[in-house]
Amino acid sequence: GFVPVALVNPRAHADGEDAAVRIARLLREAGGEECLIVLADENATVDARTRHAGRVTPEMGLSDDAWRTFAAGADRVARTISEQTGLRTVFHHHCGGYVETPAEVDRLMASTNPELLGLCLDTGHFAWGGGDPRTALRHYGERIWHVHFKDVDPTVCARSRVEEWGYFEAVRNGVFCELGRGQVDFPGIADVLSVQGYEGWIVVEQDVLPSMGSPKASAQRNRDYLRTIGLKSAGMRRRASRRATPRWD
Repeated sequence: GFVPVALVNPRAHADGEDAAVRIARLLREAGGEECLIVLADENATVDARTRHAGRVTPEMGLSDDAWRTFAAGADRVARTISEQTGLRTVFHHHCGGYVETPAEVDRLMASTNPELLGLCLDTGHFAWGGGDPRTALRHYGERIWHVHFKDVDPTVCARSRVEEWGYFEAVRNGVFCELGRGQVDFPGIADVLSVQGYEGWIVVEQDVLPSMGSPKASAQRNRDYLRTIGLKSAGMRRRASRRATPRWD
């Protein structure tokens, strides 16, 4: 269950907490204790961050006080979900929000309770934000409880910086390409996940543009690609959302 909350605003914490608990209860009833709440910033609502997605500078980030508020809100939501439903919470870093760059992901992880809040590593957003997902996997290790597979087109990334595109313009121009067509090293990521014994969910997220054909055809190409990198035999439980490839065993 995806829950966006403007965590930098302390007045949004209570409403975000209530919304997250409602979703968590539904998930628990429908899917059991393995379900996760995916907490995120209220992305693409702050103009400066939306306009500078993929090219933010430290000056555009949060102050120390704002970080404390943000982290406290994330811990608060995760704690309440755990106490009231028993489900775990992961944070989804995202371009166009206040947790985009590797440094910002690291600041949030260092500022929150590792027993309450895990990390949803999104390979595409982490790469577009300037990081190497393999490095993140090794660095955060067992704190990664959920993974999103997403690829990034380096040519579109470079063009977005030169032409100063905002988040939505970059997406419309295909910054998130199909798996295996961009810069993300999925074979290397699959190897790291296998070595670490990852047994969580892997969700393939694909923004399907008109030039890609039907969503079903795009999902099939992603599924076919994953089979070429040996993910099927990586020793992980591999699952996907309705937004992407069907579930496979």
